[in-house]
Amino acid sequence: MEVVRKIMTAGMLSPIIDLPWASQNTKVEVLVLPISQPSHESNSFRSMKGRLKEYANPELAKLEKSAWANNVEEKYGNIRH
Repeated sequence: MEVVRKIMTAGMLSPIIDLPWASQNTKVEVLVLPISQPSHESNSFRSMKGRLKEYANPELAKLEKSAWANNVEEKYGNIRH
């Protein structure tokens, strides 16, 4: 990765960058750094479906439908009328 460094007056940058008026006649250092390109894979949408199946517990899957109700009952007691 190559860095380009240049010293110039701030007024030369005014067509490109908004600078405070007071800094127009001051010297500034300009550094140009290349942006690392993200890989093609990170830009594309990838589904997460099935990514965690190795951690699935079939015994707990049976309890999923009633998990919220069971948790509320455990925390607050039987509040059903």
